[in-house]
Order: sequence, then structure tokens, then C-alpha cells
Amino acid sequence: MTALTRLLLLITAIGLVGCVQQARIHAPLQPDGWSAQPVSVACRFAPDADLDPATRTPVGDEGYYLYILIDIAGNRDFSTPLSVAFSFKKNPGGHSWIMLESPQSRLEYGHNGNFGLGKLHYLEGVYQRFRDNHPDPIAYLWEVMDDGRLEAKRNEHTPTFVWRMPITKQRHQMIYEYVTQRTYDQFSLRDNNCADMVTDAAALAGINLSRRLRLTIPQETEILGRKLRVWTDTKYRILEFSTPDVLLLDLRHLAQFGIGSDVTEWYLGLKQ
Repeated sequence: MTALTRLLLLITAIGLVGCVQQARIHAPLQPDGWSAQPVSVACRFAPDADLDPATRTPVGDEGYYLYILIDIAGNRDFSTPLSVAFSFKKNPGGHSWIMLESPQSRLEYGHNGNFGLGKLHYLEGVYQRFRDNHPDPIAYLWEVMDDGRLEAKRNEHTPTFVWRMPITKQRHQMIYEYVTQRTYDQFSLRDNNCADMVTDAAALAGINLSRRLRLTIPQETEILGRKLRVWTDTKYRILEFSTPDVLLLDLRHLAQFGIGSDVTEWYLGLKQ
């Protein structure tokens, strides 16, 4: 039973780690009730975005840039609960953060959390609820952690993808004020994590980025011939959360169409 529940926890904890280069993050509704749907943005650019009138691509002042960095862990496959379980068992980890560049400096900022301080890690918390015969084990993913922190320097993560967008000096200042005045003590899987911090900063630059994934979760999941109850209360049937998986695919799509650019090799050389 322990092995079975650990496998199920890998399924339910899909938002705790990062993203992938060739992720399959869309799955139509399955017979068992499972589905995965990225949530798109309603409008790509803010009404006051700084765009080239001819190409409709972002422009900025010389030397001012916003970078979004993502540390991917490996391929993610959201086609079925089992594919998610095996994906996360094989490739845990992941993160997203930003870098602000001006002619004078380059500054990196990120929001991290879920360190197991005060409360169990999300994965461990769900597992404990299974052991306690809780009627809604997956409900632990709705908990808010109090161990969040600001990363205001280069961290231990090495990005697999780096996206750069030109910005104005004024927007650089707006983003700087946001990340330095923002509170980081709380961390939430659903709406206050690294991907949320990154996309909030991007919105101040005038661009709206996708980062949300909506899962429809079966009430029961069969693992190795055994059925396990995931939830009882229907409010836990749908889990929508922010994840670098969706953010990465959106940024790659933008770079392909000339909105921002892929500067991964440049950044890795800079870090060395």
C-alpha cells in the first residue's frame, strides 16, 4: 500500500516542480475523468505596451532588458495520471525566475518555497493524508506554505532556457520596485509561486504570459490493480495552478515568432 500511495502522490504533486523542453501538457478528457488543459491569456499585450508600430514586437531603451529564466527537469507527459507519475519520478525539480538588466547592472530575483519548514512538503502532506485516511488527500495541495523566500542573487539553478525582452527604463524601474517590495514569506502551489512572480513582473513590462494549467482529476485512481480515493469533496475535482511547464512552452512559442528572443547560450557563457 505504501508503494501504491507514493506512486499516486507523484501524480497529484505535478505542480511542485518545473517544466520541460518537449512537454505534453494537453490531454483531452479521458474515460476516467482525467484531463489537462493549459489556460491561455486573453490578450497578449497590455494596451500601453511599448511595441514597434510596424512589427508589433516589444521595443525598449538601449541597455534595458527583462530576462525570464527556467530550469527544466526533463520531459513531462500529462497524457494520463500514470505518465505524469513516471515523468516526475524520473525528472524531479525545476524553477523559474527573472533577471533585470540596465546599463549599470544585472540583477536576478526569484520566489522559492515549499521547504518543509513548519508544514510538510506538498508531496509529503498528501502522503500523510492518505495514511490518515483523510477523505480528500489531494486537498493538501490547496495549503499555503509559510516558508517562502526571496532569491535576490544567482541561485543554484542553471537555466535550460532563457528568454529576453527589451524594456524601457521606466518599466525597468517599475519591475524593480515590484520585486523588491513584494512579500515572499508565503508560497502557494496554486497562485503564489515562482511562475506567478515571473508573470507578474512580465505584466509590468507590458506582456501577458501563460503559466496556468487546469487538471480535472478522477475521484479514484487505479494503481497496479488497486483503487485509491483521491478526493471526496467535488471542489477538489479541478486543480488549477501556476507552473513553469506552461510558461516555458509559451516563451518558446513567442521566441519563434520574434517576440523576445532565446539567449540561453549567451547567459550560460555569462554565468561561466
